[in-house]
Amino acid sequence: MRPARAWVLVAIIALSRNRSFASPATAADSDIEESVRQVLDASEHGAQFARLRIHSDEGILTLRGPLPSLYAMNQAIRLAGTVRGVLDVFPSATVGRTRIPDSRILAGVEAALRDPSFAFVGIRAAVGRGRVELTGSCGSFVQKALAEQEISKIPGVLEIRNRIEVVSETNASEREISRMVTSRITTARQDSPGRKIRVSIQGSRAILTGRVPLYRDRLDAAEAALGVPGIKALDNRLIVDPVLVPSEIPLSEP
Repeated sequence: MRPARAWVLVAIIALSRNRSFASPATAADSDIEESVRQVLDASEHGAQFARLRIHSDEGILTLRGPLPSLYAMNQAIRLAGTVRGVLDVFPSATVGRTRIPDSRILAGVEAALRDPSFAFVGIRAAVGRGRVELTGSCGSFVQKALAEQEISKIPGVLEIRNRIEVVSETNASEREISRMVTSRITTARQDSPGRKIRVSIQGSRAILTGRVPLYRDRLDAAEAALGVPGIKALDNRLIVDPVLVPSEIPLSEP
Protein backbone atom coordinates (compact mmCIF):
# COMPACT_ATOMS: atom_id res chain seq x y z
CA MET A 1 0.00 0.00 0.00
CA ARG A 2 1.21 3.45 -0.82
CA PRO A 3 1.73 5.61 2.28
CA ALA A 4 0.33 9.10 2.66
CA ARG A 5 1.83 11.88 4.75
CA ALA A 6 0.17 11.90 8.18
CA TRP A 7 -0.38 15.58 8.74
CA VAL A 8 -1.13 16.13 12.40
CA LEU A 9 -4.11 18.40 12.29
CA VAL A 10 -5.28 18.53 15.88
CA ALA A 11 -5.78 22.24 16.13
CA ILE A 12 -4.17 22.66 19.51
CA ILE A 13 -0.87 21.25 18.29
CA ALA A 14 -0.99 23.31 15.11
CA LEU A 15 -1.65 26.53 16.98
CA SER A 16 1.15 25.79 19.41
CA ARG A 17 3.69 26.09 16.62
CA ASN A 18 3.21 29.69 15.51
CA ARG A 19 6.97 30.01 15.26
CA SER A 20 10.06 28.45 16.80
CA PHE A 21 10.44 29.38 20.47
CA ALA A 22 13.08 27.24 22.12
CA SER A 23 16.19 27.52 24.24
CA PRO A 24 19.41 25.79 23.16
CA ALA A 25 19.34 22.11 24.00
CA THR A 26 21.50 20.90 26.85
CA ALA A 27 20.94 17.13 26.70
CA ALA A 28 22.77 15.01 24.15
CA ASP A 29 20.61 14.17 21.14
CA SER A 30 21.36 10.47 21.55
CA ASP A 31 20.09 10.60 25.14
CA ILE A 32 16.93 12.41 24.02
CA GLU A 33 16.28 9.83 21.30
CA GLU A 34 16.76 6.97 23.76
CA SER A 35 14.47 8.57 26.34
CA VAL A 36 11.73 9.19 23.76
CA ARG A 37 11.98 5.59 22.58
CA GLN A 38 11.62 4.34 26.15
CA VAL A 39 8.58 6.56 26.78
CA LEU A 40 6.86 5.41 23.57
CA ASP A 41 7.59 1.73 24.18
CA ALA A 42 6.35 1.92 27.78
CA SER A 43 3.06 3.60 26.83
CA GLU A 44 -0.25 1.74 26.90
CA HIS A 45 -0.23 1.18 23.13
CA GLY A 46 3.52 1.07 22.67
CA ALA A 47 3.38 -1.59 19.95
CA GLN A 48 1.97 0.92 17.45
CA PHE A 49 5.19 2.97 17.75
CA ALA A 50 7.55 0.03 17.18
CA ARG A 51 8.48 1.08 13.63
CA LEU A 52 8.64 4.79 14.37
CA ARG A 53 12.09 6.31 13.78
CA ILE A 54 13.21 9.05 16.15
CA HIS A 55 15.78 11.71 15.31
CA SER A 56 16.85 14.63 17.49
CA ASP A 57 18.85 17.59 16.21
CA GLU A 58 19.73 19.90 19.10
CA GLY A 59 16.47 18.99 20.77
CA ILE A 60 14.30 19.38 17.65
CA LEU A 61 12.62 16.01 17.28
CA THR A 62 11.52 14.43 14.00
CA LEU A 63 9.30 11.36 13.96
CA ARG A 64 9.30 9.17 10.84
CA GLY A 65 7.88 5.82 9.90
CA PRO A 66 4.48 4.11 9.58
CA LEU A 67 1.66 4.60 12.07
CA PRO A 68 -1.85 3.13 12.12
CA SER A 69 -3.72 6.45 12.43
CA LEU A 70 -3.50 10.20 12.80
CA TYR A 71 -4.52 9.73 16.41
CA ALA A 72 -1.43 7.58 17.01
CA MET A 73 0.73 10.40 15.69
CA ASN A 74 -0.84 12.89 18.06
CA GLN A 75 -0.22 10.46 20.92
CA ALA A 76 3.43 10.13 19.90
CA ILE A 77 3.89 13.91 19.90
CA ARG A 78 2.41 14.33 23.37
CA LEU A 79 4.41 11.44 24.79
CA ALA A 80 7.64 12.73 23.28
CA GLY A 81 6.87 16.13 24.74
CA THR A 82 7.20 14.73 28.28
CA VAL A 83 10.93 14.10 27.75
CA ARG A 84 13.19 16.82 29.12
CA GLY A 85 15.35 18.25 26.35
CA VAL A 86 12.73 17.99 23.60
CA LEU A 87 12.20 21.54 22.33
CA ASP A 88 9.85 20.91 19.41
CA VAL A 89 8.36 17.94 17.57
CA PHE A 90 7.92 17.69 13.80
CA PRO A 91 5.83 14.74 12.57
CA SER A 92 6.96 13.22 9.31
CA ALA A 93 5.38 9.80 9.77
CA THR A 94 3.01 8.09 7.36
CA VAL A 95 -0.41 6.52 7.62
CA GLY A 96 -0.78 3.71 5.12
CA ARG A 97 -3.49 4.00 2.51
CA THR A 98 -6.16 1.38 3.01
CA ARG A 99 -8.88 -0.10 0.85
CA ILE A 100 -11.54 1.28 3.15
CA PRO A 101 -14.03 3.11 0.90
CA ASP A 102 -14.89 6.74 1.54
CA SER A 103 -18.50 5.75 2.19
CA ARG A 104 -17.47 3.63 5.16
CA ILE A 105 -15.16 6.36 6.47
CA LEU A 106 -17.98 8.90 6.17
CA ALA A 107 -20.32 6.59 8.04
CA GLY A 108 -17.77 6.36 10.85
CA VAL A 109 -17.31 10.13 10.92
CA GLU A 110 -21.05 10.77 11.04
CA ALA A 111 -21.45 8.22 13.83
CA ALA A 112 -18.74 9.99 15.84
CA LEU A 113 -20.41 13.37 15.31
CA ARG A 114 -23.75 11.95 16.48
CA ASP A 115 -22.32 10.58 19.71
CA PRO A 116 -24.38 12.17 22.51
CA SER A 117 -21.30 12.20 24.74
CA PHE A 118 -19.82 14.98 22.60
CA ALA A 119 -22.88 16.84 21.28
CA PHE A 120 -21.32 17.94 18.01
CA VAL A 121 -24.30 19.97 16.85
CA GLY A 122 -23.88 22.02 13.68
CA ILE A 123 -20.80 20.19 12.36
CA ARG A 124 -20.82 18.68 8.87
CA ALA A 125 -18.36 16.34 7.19
CA ALA A 126 -17.33 15.33 3.69
CA VAL A 127 -14.84 12.63 2.68
CA GLY A 128 -12.76 12.22 -0.46
CA ARG A 129 -9.90 9.73 -0.88
CA GLY A 130 -9.55 9.31 2.85
CA ARG A 131 -9.42 13.04 3.51
CA VAL A 132 -12.06 14.47 5.82
CA GLU A 133 -13.27 18.07 5.67
CA LEU A 134 -15.17 19.44 8.66
CA THR A 135 -17.34 22.55 8.36
CA GLY A 136 -20.04 24.26 10.37
CA SER A 137 -19.80 25.88 13.78
CA CYS A 138 -19.49 25.00 17.46
CA GLY A 139 -19.51 26.81 20.78
CA SER A 140 -15.89 26.34 21.85
CA PHE A 141 -12.42 25.58 20.59
CA VAL A 142 -12.42 22.49 22.80
CA GLN A 143 -15.36 21.08 20.81
CA LYS A 144 -13.58 21.86 17.55
CA ALA A 145 -10.44 20.03 18.68
CA LEU A 146 -12.40 17.15 20.19
CA ALA A 147 -14.29 16.57 16.95
CA GLU A 148 -10.98 16.33 15.12
CA GLN A 149 -9.51 14.05 17.76
CA GLU A 150 -12.39 11.58 17.58
CA ILE A 151 -12.31 11.49 13.80
CA SER A 152 -8.54 10.94 13.80
CA LYS A 153 -9.20 7.54 15.42
CA ILE A 154 -11.30 6.29 12.49
CA PRO A 155 -9.51 3.74 10.28
CA GLY A 156 -8.77 4.99 6.79
CA VAL A 157 -8.62 8.72 7.66
CA LEU A 158 -5.47 10.17 6.10
CA GLU A 159 -6.03 13.89 6.63
CA ILE A 160 -8.45 16.18 8.44
CA ARG A 161 -9.20 19.68 7.22
CA ASN A 162 -10.81 21.34 10.19
CA ARG A 163 -12.74 24.40 9.01
CA ILE A 164 -15.18 24.50 11.90
CA GLU A 165 -15.92 28.05 13.03
CA VAL A 166 -15.87 28.72 16.76
CA VAL A 167 -18.80 30.89 17.82
CA SER A 168 -18.09 31.87 21.39
CA GLU A 169 -19.28 35.07 23.01
CA THR A 170 -18.62 36.41 26.49
CA ASN A 171 -19.36 39.55 28.45
CA ALA A 172 -16.15 39.23 30.46
CA SER A 173 -13.50 41.93 30.18
CA GLU A 174 -10.03 41.18 28.78
CA ARG A 175 -8.63 41.27 32.32
CA GLU A 176 -11.25 38.79 33.53
CA ILE A 177 -10.55 36.50 30.57
CA SER A 178 -6.83 36.75 31.31
CA ARG A 179 -7.47 35.60 34.87
CA MET A 180 -9.57 32.67 33.64
CA VAL A 181 -6.84 31.62 31.20
CA THR A 182 -4.23 31.88 33.95
CA SER A 183 -6.35 29.74 36.26
CA ARG A 184 -6.85 27.08 33.59
CA ILE A 185 -3.13 26.91 32.85
CA THR A 186 -2.26 26.74 36.54
CA THR A 187 -4.40 23.65 37.05
CA ALA A 188 -3.48 22.01 33.72
CA ARG A 189 -0.07 20.66 34.79
CA GLN A 190 0.38 20.97 38.53
CA ASP A 191 2.92 18.15 38.31
CA SER A 192 5.28 20.30 36.24
CA PRO A 193 6.69 23.11 38.39
CA GLY A 194 9.13 25.73 37.19
CA ARG A 195 6.80 27.38 34.71
CA LYS A 196 6.61 31.14 34.41
CA ILE A 197 3.88 32.14 32.00
CA ARG A 198 2.48 35.56 31.20
CA VAL A 199 -1.02 35.78 29.75
CA SER A 200 -2.33 38.75 27.79
CA ILE A 201 -5.55 39.12 25.84
CA GLN A 202 -6.19 41.09 22.67
CA GLY A 203 -9.84 40.81 21.73
CA SER A 204 -10.51 37.09 21.28
CA ARG A 205 -6.81 36.20 21.02
CA ALA A 206 -4.74 34.87 23.92
CA ILE A 207 -0.99 35.57 23.90
CA LEU A 208 1.24 33.32 26.00
CA THR A 209 4.83 34.31 26.79
CA GLY A 210 7.42 33.02 29.22
CA ARG A 211 9.26 29.75 29.79
CA VAL A 212 8.29 26.16 30.48
CA PRO A 213 10.54 23.15 31.18
CA LEU A 214 8.79 20.68 28.85
CA TYR A 215 7.35 20.77 25.34
CA ARG A 216 4.28 19.02 26.74
CA ASP A 217 3.78 22.03 29.05
CA ARG A 218 3.65 24.24 25.97
CA LEU A 219 0.93 22.10 24.42
CA ASP A 220 -1.05 21.88 27.65
CA ALA A 221 -0.92 25.66 28.16
CA ALA A 222 -2.28 26.18 24.67
CA GLU A 223 -5.07 23.66 25.24
CA ALA A 224 -6.00 25.27 28.55
CA ALA A 225 -6.09 28.78 27.07
CA LEU A 226 -8.24 27.74 24.13
CA GLY A 227 -10.75 26.14 26.49
CA VAL A 228 -11.73 29.52 27.97
CA PRO A 229 -14.98 31.05 26.63
CA GLY A 230 -14.30 34.02 24.40
CA ILE A 231 -10.90 32.77 23.16
CA LYS A 232 -10.92 31.98 19.45
CA ALA A 233 -7.23 32.29 18.57
CA LEU A 234 -3.85 31.74 20.20
CA ASP A 235 -0.37 33.21 19.87
CA ASN A 236 1.84 30.74 21.71
CA ARG A 237 5.24 32.33 22.34
CA LEU A 238 6.24 30.07 25.20
CA ILE A 239 9.90 29.06 25.20
CA VAL A 240 10.80 25.49 26.10
CA ASP A 241 13.76 25.74 28.46
CA PRO A 242 14.94 22.28 29.63
CA VAL A 243 17.33 23.76 32.19
CA LEU A 244 14.57 25.67 33.95
CA VAL A 245 14.97 25.01 37.64
CA PRO A 246 11.76 23.51 39.08
CA SER A 247 10.28 25.84 41.67
CA GLU A 248 6.90 27.11 42.67
CA ILE A 249 6.81 30.13 40.39
CA PRO A 250 3.28 31.52 39.97
CA LEU A 251 1.85 32.53 36.65
CA SER A 252 1.82 36.26 36.09
CA GLU A 253 -0.63 38.63 34.49
CA PRO A 254 -0.07 41.99 32.79
